[in-house]
Amino acid sequence: MGLYTSDAAYISPRADDAAFVPWLIDVCNREGVRAVLSGVEPVVAAISAQRAQIEAETGAVCLVSPPQVLAVGDDKLRTCQWLEAHGLNTPRYADGSDRDAVRKLAAEAGYPLIAKPRGGKSAEGILTLRSDADADYIATRPRYVVEEMLGDSESEYTVGCFVDRNGMVRGSIAMRRSLHQGTTVFAQVGDYPDVRAEAERIAAALKPVASCNVQMRVHLGRPVTFEINVRFSGTTPMRARFGFNEVEAALRHYVLGEDVTPAARHRGDRSALLERAVRLTGSVHRAGSRRPSVRSTRLPDHARRLRSSEAMMSREGSGDKGSKTLEPSGTPEGL
Repeated sequence: MGLYTSDAAYISPRADDAAFVPWLIDVCNREGVRAVLSGVEPVVAAISAQRAQIEAETGAVCLVSPPQVLAVGDDKLRTCQWLEAHGLNTPRYADGSDRDAVRKLAAEAGYPLIAKPRGGKSAEGILTLRSDADADYIATRPRYVVEEMLGDSESEYTVGCFVDRNGMVRGSIAMRRSLHQGTTVFAQVGDYPDVRAEAERIAAALKPVASCNVQMRVHLGRPVTFEINVRFSGTTPMRARFGFNEVEAALRHYVLGEDVTPAARHRGDRSALLERAVRLTGSVHRAGSRRPSVRSTRLPDHARRLRSSEAMMSREGSGDKGSKTLEPSGTPEGL
C-alpha cells in the first residue's frame, strides 16, 4: 500500500542488488530525506552494512542497528547462545546438526521438541520432533536449531522496546498474542511486569538502534525468550494504536534530538484485533485524495508481474463482495 498512499513513491531494486544503495542515496538526495528506516529484514541488512556511506552522502539518519547487533536476532541459534551468555532466560537448545546434542536435549527436556531454521521467519520450516527418529532426521537438515517446547499458545507475549542513542531503554509495551502463520493477529495489552522486565533486560544488553521486539512464552513460571527482532517489527502499528509509537519516537529522538519516553495506554481487558485484509477492487487510496505519482518510467519485471496478478485478483474479486478477508485457520505449534 505504501506505493500508493505516500506523497512520493519509488520502485527500488532488490535489497541484495548492487544497485540498491546507490539508488537509495540518489532518492534521499533528490527528495531531501532526513531519516531512513524499514521493517523488512533484507532492506535493514543492506542499509546497516552501508550505513556510514549512506549517512555521509545524504545527511540522513539511518535508523537501523549495526550488523553485529542484527546478527543476534537473525540467527536463532546465535540468539540462544547470546541470551545464555548474558544470563538471560533462554530455552534449552541444541544445534540441529549435532545429533548427540539433540539426543541429550531430548533426554533432559523430553519430547516434543521444536526445530526451527536458524534464519527462518513467519513460522516457515518449523518442525515438531516427537521421537529419536525425528531427532536423527533433523540432523540431515541444514542450519536448524532445536529447542525445548515452551509453555503454550495462551502464554505467548510480544514486547516492543524503545532504546535511545545512549543505549538506555526508554519504554516498553507488552501484549499477550495469538498467531496465524507466524504473524500476530490478536493482541491484548497489559502491564505483565515480569515479561516487560525480562524484555527490557534484553534490550539494555543488546543496545539496538531505536526499536527491538522480543517474543517469549511463560514457561515454568518465568518468561523465556525464543526470538528477537532487531528492527521495527510487524506489530509496530498495533503498538502505535495503544500510544507506544516507536517510529515517531525514533524520528523525534534520533533525527530531531528531542528527549522522548514513549508510553503505552493500558486498556485493561480491551483488546486490539488486527485483521489482515486483501482488497481486490483495485483502488486503495482514499476517495477524493490525490493519487501520488510513482517515480518510475518503466516498471521492473517483478513489479509488472505483481501488477498483473493484482489485476487478475481484481477481476476475480469484482462484483457484490468487493473485498475479501483472510481468516486465521490455526496457530503454528510450538513457536
